[in-house]
Amino acid sequence: MDIEHKYKILEKIMRTDDDVLLSEIDSLLDTNKQDFWPSLPSQVKQAIEEAKSELDRGEGIPHKEVMAEIRARYPKK
Repeated sequence: MDIEHKYKILEKIMRTDDDVLLSEIDSLLDTNKQDFWPSLPSQVKQAIEEAKSELDRGEGIPHKEVMAEIRARYPKK
């Protein structure tokens, strides 16, 4: 992408008053790099930690197996 095209995009961003669009751009560019972990409820943190421990012990289900089960359960129509 050339520099002129980038400036055109910047101009559109600067002219917009669309808060939803600006929020989406912000998320896409990850300019507000806040860690979400502290805001999670303690039950969610515990569940994530337990899941990580299970994976470390080799108790996880490989992605290919999960996807095969999902495809079998929900075939394309």
